[in-house]
Amino acid sequence: MKRILLILLYLFNLSYSQDHWETAIYANDEWSYLVPIEEPNSNWNSLNYDDSSWLVSTGGFGYGDNDDGTLIPNALSVYIRRTFEIPEPEKLVTSILHTDYDDGFIAYLNDIEICRSYNLGNYGDFIDYDYGTNGIDHEAQLYQGLNPEYCVIDSLELSSLIISGENLLAIQVHNVSSSSSDMSSNFFLSFGIQDGSSFYGETPSWFQEPIIFNQSNLPIFIIDTYGEPIPDEPRIPAYLGIINNESGINFIDDAFNDYDGHIAIERRGNSSQWQPKIPYRFETVTEDGENNNVSLLGLPDENDWVLYAPWSDKSFIRNVLTYRLSHEMGRYASRTRYCELYLNGEYQGIYVLMEKIKRDDNRVNISTLNPDEISGDDVTGGYILKFDWYSTGGNIGGFYSEEGSFYNYHYPKPDEIVEEQENYIQQYINNFEDTMNSYTYNDPVYGYSSLMDVDSFIDLVILQELSKNVDAYRLSTYIYKDKNSIDGRLIAGPIWDINHGYGNCDYGETWLTDSWLLEYNPEGGDQIAFWWELLWQDETFKNQFSNRYTELRSTILSEENIFGIIDSITNYLGPAVDRNFAKWPILVLTSGPIIKFSILMKKR
Repeated sequence: MKRILLILLYLFNLSYSQDHWETAIYANDEWSYLVPIEEPNSNWNSLNYDDSSWLVSTGGFGYGDNDDGTLIPNALSVYIRRTFEIPEPEKLVTSILHTDYDDGFIAYLNDIEICRSYNLGNYGDFIDYDYGTNGIDHEAQLYQGLNPEYCVIDSLELSSLIISGENLLAIQVHNVSSSSSDMSSNFFLSFGIQDGSSFYGETPSWFQEPIIFNQSNLPIFIIDTYGEPIPDEPRIPAYLGIINNESGINFIDDAFNDYDGHIAIERRGNSSQWQPKIPYRFETVTEDGENNNVSLLGLPDENDWVLYAPWSDKSFIRNVLTYRLSHEMGRYASRTRYCELYLNGEYQGIYVLMEKIKRDDNRVNISTLNPDEISGDDVTGGYILKFDWYSTGGNIGGFYSEEGSFYNYHYPKPDEIVEEQENYIQQYINNFEDTMNSYTYNDPVYGYSSLMDVDSFIDLVILQELSKNVDAYRLSTYIYKDKNSIDGRLIAGPIWDINHGYGNCDYGETWLTDSWLLEYNPEGGDQIAFWWELLWQDETFKNQFSNRYTELRSTILSEENIFGIIDSITNYLGPAVDRNFAKWPILVLTSGPIIKFSILMKKR
């Protein structure tokens, strides 16, 4: 708690104590460098290390992208050092290390680690010279006309790292593999200076100051991980404070009034967790780490939460819009709340607090299935299954049906479901697919309508086709089943993960407005369970679909309603959009960051 208060104080006072920025080290300065063939001396990153045997040349060091000051042979790593003078340390308020790299790095200031890429272990881990970047590559940004990533060293840390006189910036850069086609290492070290003093040079033309604001109409999330980087797994302890005033105006130095307590946090997502703006999953916990069910931003009590990071969806709207439409259609979807995030004193932009999909009286409201419920009506529900990658969300487990479709266990979790429950749900799915594979699959009494809630599947298909979601039916697609004594039919939903919908994708012809995903899906089409297409071929299903869609187009799915939702979100986000894109300058639209969607769905 003390640390997070100090971070708040730093953020609030920075703009009053800092006068300007200057750059002390440029990528194209002269650096000492070593392409190692064996492990370098353990104190290579220390100021007193004798690097006279190293080569000296112009940075950056690499090959393959025409962004290199010095070409080096294909290598797994290169180690670089540059000394610089600090005549008056007390006048340096903060520092930024801009990092433009391919594929990973660890940076040290006077032999203390200050920053590392996500693909080279955790803070403090020793990385051998011949280590690749966890098999994960990262592309440099500057040569593509984009801004580099950066690490901030605030005044709380800087004063303990720097000394009067000579200082050292040392960086080890790693490639994904020795056969990689490119490697980049361009680094810039800049300082915020307290007064009109001048010690260094001008900042690069693309330089941007850390985003500091003291007021927002969005709730403000402030997370402190006590100096530790957030891994993919396991969750690490952290502290969360939420500012959410009734007035709708939130100041960075206001008291935490929505949540003020402990959390456990980790990265989330598959490919999305490796984007620069990282999504997170966190649990609200007590001081001793036990689950703490609470309401955040007015959402129903829970302890399991998602901080979704809009990145590819530059409108911030696709998920929020679709989930809201689902709710208006009478189908549960994750509830959402916008916020702005500060992580360890650094502004991260607009995030969306979302409910994680799970069995819950306020979420997917089906029966609890305990490990001892293994017979009779008890074993018939509830279950949540998911079409997705074999390993998704940290869960590895599921089954292939007799027809070859893969179903992930979502609830109970793969490590919690017992053998009798596995046998039951697998047999149920096999029986369902046998029915769908029969000549009488559309029989009005004994066909699919006796085994599934047809209306729920129609509503899910409408939302998938409306959004032209490239992942529809094969990824991030849920179905669930309650106990037979309640309603033992399969139910489709909840809708999930629409960030690549509404034309926000360059494959699968998902930008077309006159076709159906259920009729054409060349990308991974073999992953789609065969029965989706059979449903679409049935005239009764299509007629019900047409009637439901006609009804919705005059109400919930009318252009007036959809554009009204988009306009209300746009107005609500307001200046937070500019702050987000100042932090993440990835916007290429010339008409503004929030765009209206075309209605992709055509009346059948």
